[in-house]
Amino acid sequence: MSPVTAPYYLVTAFSTSPFGGNPAALVFLEPSSIPFEELGKIAQNLNQPVITFVSPASLPSDDDKIEVRNIRFSAPVGKEIPICGHGTLAAGQVMFGMPEIVARGVHTIMFKTSRGETLTAVKLDDGFVQIRLPAAIPGSVSDEDKAKLKPFIDKAFGRDVAIQDIKNGGKIYPVYVMIELDEKEDLAGSIVDAKELLNTGFIVHVFTTSSPDPEATFVSRMFSPVMIGSPHEDHVCSSAHSILAPHWYAKRGIASGEEVKAKMVSSRGGELRIFLDEAEGMVKLGGQARILATGQLYM
Repeated sequence: MSPVTAPYYLVTAFSTSPFGGNPAALVFLEPSSIPFEELGKIAQNLNQPVITFVSPASLPSDDDKIEVRNIRFSAPVGKEIPICGHGTLAAGQVMFGMPEIVARGVHTIMFKTSRGETLTAVKLDDGFVQIRLPAAIPGSVSDEDKAKLKPFIDKAFGRDVAIQDIKNGGKIYPVYVMIELDEKEDLAGSIVDAKELLNTGFIVHVFTTSSPDPEATFVSRMFSPVMIGSPHEDHVCSSAHSILAPHWYAKRGIASGEEVKAKMVSSRGGELRIFLDEAEGMVKLGGQARILATGQLYM
C-alpha cells in the first residue's frame, strides 16, 4: 500500500526573518476526517510551537473571493489547541501565495474550527495578513486570588516583582491570566523560570508592561508550562492580544478601530499591528510571515 502524502510548510509568523517571530508547521491534511490522536502524533514528529492542519480542498462558499477551509491546531506535545492566531496567520500567508488562490483574486480565507468557530485571514495591500480573533472582556481577579498568585510570579522571575494589575481572560479565554507589571520592570531582559507557574490554576500566563519603545504602546511575553516545551514560552502569542488589546485600549483611552502597535519581547520577538473593533467584539491583528521550508509528509 502506498503511503498517504501531505504537503507541509514551516513558517515564521509575525516576522520576515527566518530566525524571528513564531514558528509554525502547516500541514494540508483534512482535520475533520482523521482522529486527533493521529494528528497529535504528526505534531509530535514535527515538533514546532504549533502545528496547523488545514483541509486541502475548498469548502462551499457563496463568494468566489472568499475561500473556506477546515482548520485544527495541535501543540508539539500532541494536545489540541482550540484557537491559535499565529498558526492561522501562517496558514493565511501560505494560502494567499498559492496559484489557484491568486488566480481567483481571493482576499479572505475563513477557517472553520472543530468547535464551530470561524477564524478569518484577510490579505492586506502592503504584504501583511490580518487575522481576526474574538476579543475578551477581561475579568476581575479578587485580592485574595492576586495574593495567591504573587508568590508563583516572584519565584518565576526570581525576584519581588512590582505588579500593577491582574485580570483573567473572561468567558472566552478562562484559562488565561494577564499580569501587568510596573513599567520599570525589564520584561524583555527578565529570565523567567516558567515551571514555577505550573500550579497557578491557569494554563496561559501573559505578562505585559507599557512599552519603553515609543514605536509600540505595550510589550508582552507569554508562558505556558503545560502546553509548551522548555523554556515554555510562546515567542509570539496572538490569542494573548485578545486580552491585551481590550486592557490597553481601556487603560489608555484609545478609540475603537484606532491602530495600536505592540511587540512581544521573547528571544525571537515579533511585531503586531492591532485594531480593536468593539462593535464586532473582535481583535484584528496584522502581521507578516515568511516561509522557511516546504516538503511532503509520508504516512
